[in-house]
Amino acid sequence: MTDGYRVFRWVILLVSLCAASGCTPKGNRGDVNAGGGVPPPIDLLLPKTLEIHSFTQTETFEQQQSGIRARVKALDAYGDGTKAFGRFRFVLYQYQPQTQTKRGPRLADWEIDVSQPEQNLLYWDRHTGSYEFKLGWNQHLGAGQRLILEAMFTSAFTPRLTAEREIIAGE
Repeated sequence: MTDGYRVFRWVILLVSLCAASGCTPKGNRGDVNAGGGVPPPIDLLLPKTLEIHSFTQTETFEQQQSGIRARVKALDAYGDGTKAFGRFRFVLYQYQPQTQTKRGPRLADWEIDVSQPEQNLLYWDRHTGSYEFKLGWNQHLGAGQRLILEAMFTSAFTPRLTAEREIIAGE
């Protein structure tokens, strides 16, 4: 046997082993690190839509601080509640009835990072399959005051998701 033939056999053996084990070049795997997104069918379990739950309401927290207890649900491709790893941003607007979006002046905003598992679990409620955020605010919310709460979710794994809900203080 010639040396060239031996090298050729080793190359064929290595390529065969790689193909049998499912090995492909890094850029073609479709994994997140290669920039190809999350591979199917795992991508179906990522958040696709966001909703602000109807239990979202104004509340008085510790030391008489006003605020909003926001319940937010991330829904996967099947419409089931799922965990969301990324950043939530909330913006509170004064309700304005004569506008198309009903948003008046911005009153407050909050940003909460839930990209790490430990942080994520701090806000996750297993029983409802949603996140619960206490959004403290230094202004008094008068009973009956109408507000618009907008929630946005951003992540490296999903497009930006948004949801909006009208809430009435004291209800």
